[in-house]
Amino acid sequence: MSLRSRCASFVGGAALVVMAMAGGAPMAAAAEVSEQDSQFLRQAHQGNLAEIALGKIAQEKGEAAVVRSIGARLIADHTKLDAAVKETAQRLQVSLPAEPSAQHMAAAAKLAALSGSAFDQAWVAAMIEGHRMALKMGQQELQAGTAPAAKQAAKSSAPIIQGHLDMLLAAQPKLGMPRAVPAGDGGQAWDDVMARSRGFGYGALAAGLLLALAGLAIWIRPRWRRR
Repeated sequence: MSLRSRCASFVGGAALVVMAMAGGAPMAAAAEVSEQDSQFLRQAHQGNLAEIALGKIAQEKGEAAVVRSIGARLIADHTKLDAAVKETAQRLQVSLPAEPSAQHMAAAAKLAALSGSAFDQAWVAAMIEGHRMALKMGQQELQAGTAPAAKQAAKSSAPIIQGHLDMLLAAQPKLGMPRAVPAGDGGQAWDDVMARSRGFGYGALAAGLLLALAGLAIWIRPRWRRR
């Protein structure tokens, strides 16, 4: 084989290697993603969407300054967290839902039906529960996930979520709530607050929830879809 033929063969082989590497990168990234990784990214994205929307509701309906302040912090931080989640999901070829879960929507509807101190207390209780669940979800990803990028997303978000939880717990005495809710009792705290808010009657609450759910869907959905 002539020198010219050898050079052409070498260059052609090198080009094929480069093309294979470039074309195979997304496939390799997708191959390393487990169901745990995909589930974490989807749930984290939905959680971020819900926290942003609930932060906006807190700014509009919060009676106490601390509730409105935490709401603003949630909007800013979860917007940044969601940008990282979306970038990671795109890199790993994981499709993300367009809206929060039905559970998130139901919780938002309950909160939107309240006002004054009842809203403030219920909002803080719900946020405590939600942030504890988010921390557990991140821990699960760190333990069982396989994709390094997804695990890094869980690791980097944990301090921010913990910071939110600390702020929420510190806000409880300012709102006339117990100083600390034991881990895992967020649901009980939510039930207790909702029970105290039922003084105006079950019929009014039921009607309010139906109206709030319809109004909230109209108010929130365009904001999520613009993201």
